Amino acid sequence: MFIMSYNPKKETIYLYLVQISNMVVPLLVIPYLTSVFGVEYYGKLSYAQVVSLIALFFVDFGFNYSAAKEIGSNRESAAAVNKIYTNVQCIKTAIYFLVISVVFSLTLFLKQSEIDNDLLLIGALSAISSIVSPVWLFQGIGKLSLVAIPNLIVRLLSLVFIFTFVHDRSDIIMAAIIQLCSPFFAGLFVIVIVWRNNIAKFDRTLFSYSFSKTLVSESFHNFSASFLTLGFTYFNPLLIKYFLGDFALGLYSLADKLVTILRQLYTPIVQANFSQVCALYKKDMILEVSIKLRKIFLFFVALSLIAFVSNFFVGQYVLSVFFARGYGLEEIIQVNHLISIMIFTQFIISISLILVNLIIVPSGNSHYLKRVYALAFVLYLAIVYFMVKLIGVYGVALTITIIESFIIILFSLFVFKQKLVRLI
Repeated sequence: MFIMSYNPKKETIYLYLVQISNMVVPLLVIPYLTSVFGVEYYGKLSYAQVVSLIALFFVDFGFNYSAAKEIGSNRESAAAVNKIYTNVQCIKTAIYFLVISVVFSLTLFLKQSEIDNDLLLIGALSAISSIVSPVWLFQGIGKLSLVAIPNLIVRLLSLVFIFTFVHDRSDIIMAAIIQLCSPFFAGLFVIVIVWRNNIAKFDRTLFSYSFSKTLVSESFHNFSASFLTLGFTYFNPLLIKYFLGDFALGLYSLADKLVTILRQLYTPIVQANFSQVCALYKKDMILEVSIKLRKIFLFFVALSLIAFVSNFFVGQYVLSVFFARGYGLEEIIQVNHLISIMIFTQFIISISLILVNLIIVPSGNSHYLKRVYALAFVLYLAIVYFMVKLIGVYGVALTITIIESFIIILFSLFVFKQKLVRLI
């Protein structure tokens, strides 16, 4: 195996540069799509994107952190890395075909339009990108920037294809294919990177049922915990579609996509530091972990404040001029209010990212996650219906705020009780 040098500061800076570039593409395409499709059909396009995210979640099966942790702990052993890579890829391929079978069956029984059935299938099929682009492998070796470059190139090409082939509502299937299948083509470049740099080798003779069973068992803690969060993340748009309609989904999805920019600013610093934090916990260097996490937390606070203040003063104007040109004034005001709620929620989620991905998982306490998420899911089920009936799409957004606040309270209590960090 070719061992690459790892510099967390350099990797973080590089990831942010690429991530910022990746954010420019959606910012360019959103105004065009909202103008071409309007609120309702933009909601339909968002339906396909949500299905894709759910399918990706199942195919990933929690390996993005559990397998990354295994790679990070064994990165200097080519034999160990090859064995992990081979078995994880086999498991994910089996899950992918299971997901496709289930979704195809759903299209036969669900009473929805032909367009919605097509969007459902496209969303599910696009999950193959999780296999051809093994993000967990690059996260484990601390070189996620290698994955980001091919994705950036393909994103730029997809932008050209959107402007070339999508002109009116009848092109919604084409828009879904271009947006959702582009990661697959990026994954083909990633496979070449894995092969040329000798990062890992797929060898079917290394497949072991017992080893795969162990990997699945380790990932199941993350998967089962995250599965419970689907109710108040990925499944929310589905709830909006079937209870409030495509129009409401068009409002919610636009707000969510714009706030995703803030979420993408949180993610690289967490990903870039994950491998090093795992190593620090393995050496029981709690003080060093605490110092690092304090800096990350303060950075997240600053980002969230800038986002909230910016939306308060210029949010509605920016929406009307750029991102919601196909929306009316009333719809723009609704989107602006949703963004304010979601920015606050994203700040809460950023704290959860630190607690889970940089403390609980690296310290080997993944088993605790599903307890918290199970309680949160019960609370979600208890309040979401009434919130939707009471204040519609705002109710969904505020429900997430309540649930995420509940989650970080429980995580914080656990972290300090177990003395996984020190107050500095």
